[in-house]
Amino acid sequence: MAEKDRAQCYACHSRQKDRDLVFSTLRQTAGADAGTPYPEGYRHWTFLHSSLVPPTFGAFAQKPCEKPCTAGIFHFYANDRAMAGLRTGTYSDGAILAEEMLEWLSTANGAKEGPRRVVGVMVKDSQRYAATQGWGYGNFDEGSRTDNLDPKAREACAQCHLARKDRGYVITEYRER
Repeated sequence: MAEKDRAQCYACHSRQKDRDLVFSTLRQTAGADAGTPYPEGYRHWTFLHSSLVPPTFGAFAQKPCEKPCTAGIFHFYANDRAMAGLRTGTYSDGAILAEEMLEWLSTANGAKEGPRRVVGVMVKDSQRYAATQGWGYGNFDEGSRTDNLDPKAREACAQCHLARKDRGYVITEYRER
């Protein structure tokens, strides 16, 4: 994938994903297009990996990264159904991938996680999200449980994920440890 395409994917990925049929702790808001529910308890799912992004990353647009923030760190998580999909390349309804981006703060002794900036979610539901290859996308800003992606932004997310059709439209990967 070209650097420009990866940058677009990361920008889109900082605002993604949806609901789980496995965990009943997801919160769904009312309305015809209520977006995707917040994935309550995602930090108890399988941790996949982390990635660092620079302080110029798009998620810092509303509130710029300031000292001691030196960058952002993404943590990626998968529920059990998503883990099965990561291993086989086939995702069943109810698979959920979540990512959170936190500030990365410099300290006198190194660095540490800072405040959460965004949580993104990607949920497999073949019927509800048929128009986007069966995946729903949501984005939750710092401390919010309300998905802020509109239908146009969700479609942009889906377009970015088309490049990974051969992997079930999932960009992230998992390495057994």
